[in-house]
Order: sequence, then structure tokens, then C-alpha cells
Amino acid sequence: MELKMVSEHVGFLTTRVKVGVLADGDRCILVDSGLDSGTAKKILSFLGREGYSVVGVINTHSHADHCGGSSYIKGRTGAKVYASALEAAIIENPSLEPIYFAGGANPPQELRNKFMMGEACKVDQIIEEGKLEAYPLQVDVISLPGHSPQQIGVLAENTFFCADSVFPSEVLEKHRIIFLHNVHDALESLKRLTTVDCEYLLPSHGELLKRDELEKLVNLNRESIEMVEKTILENLDYPLEVCELVARVLNHYNLSIESYSDYHLFSSTIKAYLSYLQEKDLIEFKVKNNRSLVSKKPFLLEQ
Repeated sequence: MELKMVSEHVGFLTTRVKVGVLADGDRCILVDSGLDSGTAKKILSFLGREGYSVVGVINTHSHADHCGGSSYIKGRTGAKVYASALEAAIIENPSLEPIYFAGGANPPQELRNKFMMGEACKVDQIIEEGKLEAYPLQVDVISLPGHSPQQIGVLAENTFFCADSVFPSEVLEKHRIIFLHNVHDALESLKRLTTVDCEYLLPSHGELLKRDELEKLVNLNRESIEMVEKTILENLDYPLEVCELVARVLNHYNLSIESYSDYHLFSSTIKAYLSYLQEKDLIEFKVKNNRSLVSKKPFLLEQ
């Protein structure tokens, strides 16, 4: 682990999922907290050796790899925890995440793991877009929904921590279909990124970018989304059950999914695309012979 400073008060830890460090003197606020208590313990130990005490954690969203360490940090330091309203509900009640992946049902054990639900943590302050006085610094909170319902980014001095609103090319190539909650919002957030006045951007799963490197990456992410949309539509000339559509799309991308939780991440994302396509009036849903079907318009019952 290393602390890389971008400016006098702003840096980040080179953890698997980047953690922002907003420092003033010997006190700092973190942007996200890592996957779990083990990660958080290493973060606190490292920052302690560097002479910093953690007084706050701003969670960009409620996915466990970003907020799973918040409870440990809060318990050890008394740090104040910040999050947007809907993300806070899940951070405080992490079982909600596997519940919604299970369609609202009591989730099976395969969905109850530390990657699907972080340790519960009380959120001290609900935050919205705008200025945030988060001692010892003032930052700008910028709404970036899409990857999750109320994801936010944090602009501090000249650096924008843009969470999971954009992914580096190697992540796009590896996963092919990036997890999304709302496709329309994700596309709008990509546009929003290009309007933020900053010198540097830090995607949580990538490396520090200069401002002039952003447009190319935004275009790659947009093209990735558009390709998934195109692939889904190409498979809906005739009605399909959603599970069959999921299999066809995964096969198209040569993805072989063996993990139950991974399957539900991909399935949920494809359902997000279906909602987006319905909003564009390109597809419709029907139930026939006790089967839930989806198809392009017009809905043709016979192949």
C-alpha cells in the first residue's frame, strides 16, 4: 500500500479499490473504505504510520468493495460517516442488497457473502449534491447515478474521485458487461464527468487520469454500453424468457459464469438494459402460458 499525493491536501491509497485521502495536518477524511474490516485495518495501520488519524469517511456508494470497511473504521476511530440517502439505507442495512438480487425474496446463502453485502455501518450525515463541510476540508459532492442508485463523486481541490462512473479499458475488456443499475443514468453520468472542472480524475478501479485523458475513456465506456444494448436487441426478434436472454448475451461475449452471485450481477445488469429499452419504447414484456417473456415491438408470439 502506498499513499500518492496529487496536491497539498489530496491523495489516494493504492488499494485494490482506490481510497481517497483528504488531509489537513494530521487529520484526514477517506473517500470510501475498502471491502472489509481486514482492508480497513490495513488502511488505519498504514495511515497511522504516516502520521494521520481518520476523522471521516465519505462513501461514494453502497457496494461492499467501497463501504465494507466503514464500520471497522468508525468503531476504531469514531470517524463520521457520510453517504447519500438511498446508499445510506443499504450501508446501514446491507442485507437489502442480496434481497434485491434475489428479487425481493429471502436470499440464498450464495448471495450472502462479503462481496454482496458489507458490514452494517451507521451513517451520520446524509449528503446531497453541493458543497460539503467535511472537517478538515470543504469538498464538492457531485451526483453520478447509474452504477448504483445514488452514487456520488467527490471533488477535492483539483482532483475528482469519480467512483464507479467510468472504468478503465482493461476492466471493460475483462468483464465485458459492466454492472449497471440504471443505464440511462449511467450514460448521463458519463456526460456529467466531462463537465467537471478538475485537473485529475480517479476512477475507483483505475489509475489517476489527467483531464485531457478523460474523453477517450468516456467514449470507450459509452461504446461498451451501446454494444451491450445492441446485442440484447439482436436477440429479441422473438419472445424470450429473461433467463434465456441472459444466457444468449453471456454466450455472445464468451463469458462462462460459474458463480451464483456473479450470475445474478450479470442478470441484474441485463434487466437494467431491458428497463432502459422499454423506456425507449423498443421492447415490451408479456406473460404467456405462465411464462414471463420479453421481445422487440411488435410482440410476435410465433417463431
